[in-house]
Amino acid sequence: MLQQLGIAFGAWTIVAAVAYARIPLQALAQGRTLPPMRGAFEHLVSCWIWALFTPAILWLVRRYPLDRGTWAKNGAVHLAAAAATVLIGAPPSYAITALLDVPGHAPDLTTQIFAESFIDVFSYAALVVLGHALAYYRESAEQRLRASQLETRLLSARMEALEARMHPHFLFNALNTISSLVRTGDAKAATRAVARLGDLLRSLLLDDGQEIPLSQELEFVGRYLELEQARFGDRLSARIEADPAVTVAFVPRLVLQPLVENALRHGIEPSSDPGRIEVRASRSGDMLELEVRDSGAGGGSSQPSTRTGLANTRARLEQLYGDRHELILSSDGKGTVARVVIPFHSRPRLPQ
Repeated sequence: MLQQLGIAFGAWTIVAAVAYARIPLQALAQGRTLPPMRGAFEHLVSCWIWALFTPAILWLVRRYPLDRGTWAKNGAVHLAAAAATVLIGAPPSYAITALLDVPGHAPDLTTQIFAESFIDVFSYAALVVLGHALAYYRESAEQRLRASQLETRLLSARMEALEARMHPHFLFNALNTISSLVRTGDAKAATRAVARLGDLLRSLLLDDGQEIPLSQELEFVGRYLELEQARFGDRLSARIEADPAVTVAFVPRLVLQPLVENALRHGIEPSSDPGRIEVRASRSGDMLELEVRDSGAGGGSSQPSTRTGLANTRARLEQLYGDRHELILSSDGKGTVARVVIPFHSRPRLPQ
């Protein structure tokens, strides 16, 4: 209320200054003597009276808007209010002009009321128009906010659905790794793999939102690679490189795991020779670049399991970033490189 009143006084002070400025300017232009400054004070006081009325009039506009179907009834309310402002505002204005002996002041209160009634009604009408404009702007802003919130909730729901599809897919592949260790009779490796799987499941069960810091995603990928190293043994070595300044960026959960899985299935598993997987994260301008490289012979993602993970990853990136993302698989005969490029942002885009 006080803030609104302060704005009203400031605005009406400007109106008073503009309204009075033409009087001395006309006098200068016509070579006449400048009028006394008492007239300026009279303009100022008159406008300040309207500044006091302004919050009440704007409240009346909100309470009795001139909408279709209500304009007749509410219009009568505003006509009565306009008449009241004229009758209430005229006495102090007349008293001040008489006290200051402003040139041309009304000889009596009745004359003052009739003299200022037109400008007062016009001022009231202007405030009614302003009140409706503010109401329409406020309603439009609220509608835009609600639409934005609805769009965000819809996007969050879609992301959750896609991530939910990835959880059983990831779990199936992890259990498949453990079962292969059990079949080969490597009890120690199977035990380590179960422990790593427990760590991974705990990470998945933490409700950290759809987006997490890159540092957490890299930690998750590191544990996943440890689980796979229990299976591949000396055939698999891994390296994760990321500047600490980059790891504060937020990324979709499980954005790297399908890329690492694809590298394992097509770069490491088909060969009996030792292989290597490298995970890198870097920043280029306002974009974050994630790269998963394997040392295998290449070959893309023909298996249904990896196709599912990559398709879900692509769909999630599309939902979150639109056309501001890339997911590219390339092969140079020395291995396969999976590259993801997304906007760098240090705060989550979706509600956590």
